[in-house]
Parts: sequence; structure tokens; C-alpha cells
Amino acid sequence: MPKKILLITASWDAVRKLIEPVCKGVAESQGVELEIRTEDYAFLVDHGEKDDFGGVEIPQVFVIDGEKITHVLTRIPLTNDGRPDIAGATEMLKKALI
Repeated sequence: MPKKILLITASWDAVRKLIEPVCKGVAESQGVELEIRTEDYAFLVDHGEKDDFGGVEIPQVFVIDGEKITHVLTRIPLTNDGRPDIAGATEMLKKALI
């Protein structure tokens, strides 16, 4: 089974407009499948990053390689001036696919 990117998001997720294009661009450039799931809390509880109280946040990005599930990011990193670092998020995702 080839690697794929999994994005778990929601229609109300304000960060979706930033992270979805990152995932689509990396999937296209690396030749991997992108799966987008809406509010898959069962998957997030089992495999996602959790807060101090055991809750999960949306969005979260994973790389799935067969049975191996790797959490890549929950938040888009920020630049030194506090703006979303799209290039940094893209590089994180590309490195996770290696």
C-alpha cells in the first residue's frame, strides 16, 4: 500500500483554507494520495495529538504508510513575525513522506 496524506478537518475549521492547499500541493508534487476526512474524532482519539485534558484539535495531518500512522502537524508553524509559515508546513509534510 503506497503512502498517503490524511487531513482531518471540519467545515467550520478556519485553518482549513491554509492547510488544505498545503496538503493538496504536497500530494500532487510527491505523487501521493490525499484523503480528507471531516470530523473523524474516533481516528483523532486513537492516533492524533491530544491536549492536556485528552481532547483533540482540528485540523491534524498524518502520513499513512501501510499500517504505520505518523502524525505530522496540528498547527501551521508561524514565521518570526507571527504569520502562518506555509513554506514551513510544506517542508514538514514533505519530510514526513521520506
